[in-house]
Amino acid sequence: MNYDPRTIAFAAEILHPPQQVRADLVQSVHNALWRQPAIGYQNFQIAPDGIHLSNLPQAPGQVSMATFAWDRLVLREEMRGTTPEDFAGRVVQVATAAFGALGIATSLAQQFTVRSLVAPRHYRDGREFLSRKLIAPGAEAWQAFDRPLHSLGARFVLPPPPGAPETYQVRVETWPPDQRSIWLENTGSFPVPTATSDAARFGEQLDATYRFLCGPVCGFLAALDTP
Repeated sequence: MNYDPRTIAFAAEILHPPQQVRADLVQSVHNALWRQPAIGYQNFQIAPDGIHLSNLPQAPGQVSMATFAWDRLVLREEMRGTTPEDFAGRVVQVATAAFGALGIATSLAQQFTVRSLVAPRHYRDGREFLSRKLIAPGAEAWQAFDRPLHSLGARFVLPPPPGAPETYQVRVETWPPDQRSIWLENTGSFPVPTATSDAARFGEQLDATYRFLCGPVCGFLAALDTP
């Protein structure tokens, strides 16, 4: 039986040819998005690392932001109850509006990150599950540190299979705010030049990244989750 992950964060990086970030053009994007409440942003800020559009957090840890940098558009939605469909729609619509205003015809590559939590079925502490099932040197080996473990994890890099372009980087870690939960992250990298007119592909790439986390990653852990 697989897990039902609770997704807590999404991020997208849409890379494009380097260019100067013009505040007046980004302001026009901000104004256009403002007229669409579902994807609009409240704040406009010029910073050393780019121009940020953001929404005010309604609870601790919340992030809703679009960053215009010299070589990429970065979107983040964290701890806001966002669904994969919501975020995919936001990415496609914001990227279409942004690249149209900035005169960017092609994205050079794309990267998407999905972060979720799962709760092991047979362990009340995620540290125990990972230390026994995923990273298993034996109980005596951990005693070499002469102190308890606060957190631990593992990282996997999965190269593209034949006929596919994407590389997945998976992280599996304990989550200190809730000792029982396991924190999962999958980052999908797509080195695929994509025309702005084909921005719908960004949503498909996000969906593939999300499905890999919910499918193979969760399936791998669920197979280890035995008494």
